[in-house]
Amino acid sequence: MANEMPDPETYSGLSRAVLRYSAAFAAIMTKAKSGALSDADWAAIEDVVDTGAYERIGVFMGPKAEVIDWPTYKRYVTQYAGAAAWEGTLRHITEVPGRVVLELEERNTIGGVLDVSNTVTIYEFTEGGKLRHLDVYVMPLR
Repeated sequence: MANEMPDPETYSGLSRAVLRYSAAFAAIMTKAKSGALSDADWAAIEDVVDTGAYERIGVFMGPKAEVIDWPTYKRYVTQYAGAAAWEGTLRHITEVPGRVVLELEERNTIGGVLDVSNTVTIYEFTEGGKLRHLDVYVMPLR
């Protein structure tokens, strides 16, 4: 199965910002396979993020939920991207003022082993429309 995320430009508002974030994440995952990531590689995702206030809560590098800031997130993604492939399929996207709930089926392949999970991520934005907080919930399917 291939990455099945919609074109962000077919959405509006904060939903578009969330899908731009997802597209930038996918691009970083791909780019990391061909060498080191540069600041330019992070520009598209950082255009959406309040990097000074960013906080992510959820599992990432292990089985327990972690609270991480933007520099830690970049370090984790860089490490993860070098060893994994990521694909997503949009299930639902719901927007209310200041918040977007994104439901995906995510497929991560590490060392030839496919892991499939349903995820729900709650994106919270500043009044200026920048991403400041993520709550990530993962339900492994296999």
